Amino acid sequence: MQDKFTPGFVPVAVSDKIEQVDAMDFIVLNLGHACTVNPWGHRDISSPFIRLYYIKQGRAVLHLPEGDMEATAGHMYLIPSYVPHSYECEPGFDFYYLFVFQWLERGVSVFQTYDFPYQVRSNEATQLLFENYCNLYPQLNLPSQDAAKFDAHPSYREYVQAYMQMAHYERLQLHGLVEILFSYFVKHAKQRAVMSDSRMAGLMKYVQEHMEEPLSTEELAQQACVTKCHLIRMFRSALGMTPLRYITQCKVQHAQTLLLRTELSVKQVGEAVGFKDISYFIRLFRRQLGFTPQEYREKLIG
Repeated sequence: MQDKFTPGFVPVAVSDKIEQVDAMDFIVLNLGHACTVNPWGHRDISSPFIRLYYIKQGRAVLHLPEGDMEATAGHMYLIPSYVPHSYECEPGFDFYYLFVFQWLERGVSVFQTYDFPYQVRSNEATQLLFENYCNLYPQLNLPSQDAAKFDAHPSYREYVQAYMQMAHYERLQLHGLVEILFSYFVKHAKQRAVMSDSRMAGLMKYVQEHMEEPLSTEELAQQACVTKCHLIRMFRSALGMTPLRYITQCKVQHAQTLLLRTELSVKQVGEAVGFKDISYFIRLFRRQLGFTPQEYREKLIG
């Protein structure tokens, strides 16, 4: 691990996107097919797993940070982890879904390095892949084929445990499916401008690798060998936010992952992301997501 930022150092985050995607460690949580009978939707979604959809028939509307997007037949849709969104589906909306957890112990996510399109045109081969894998792994389907009951499911932690207990060849098959479908989006991914700046890329990597520490703007300025005011201008120009807001965002996202992936108490999760004051951690988490850590855990995993 590099403790001090070295000017001119180019981190792994700016390496070729194919290499970074190859290194992704996936856990498949759910895979299945559903069709709406009545109008149906869900609001205020922000989860630590990736959502992939293939639309077979019908229409829905995705409410994304950049604006609304119509989801239509013949397309696939990718919602990266932690992207807040909502959706509304019309009756007869027929779709396949794949929910994937990316286990990222440390380092910068591929979604922080590259901008991926939410929508790509698909083909019949995509539908055949989904149909085949749904038949191979019916245990990964959400309990109800009725989309109106789509969100009534067992604990996501149980799905993680079930995946880890699968035979090695089964996990390889599922990983292959994810890579094939993900490749449609990788083809159109573009490196974020911020990652072409080795100083910013290095600082983002530093935050990820020191998540358990009480990071500050002053510490990041020292790592980059710039003044605090200059660092703030760098972050606002590159990310549209202050260094402190970026640190907070990363810590809350990592806390979301720990709430799903582990059985740590809320206090232990707060400490794992650098907060000794548990009350402050809870207030900060709620300010970011609208839920306390415990409410979020109950909402996510039941």
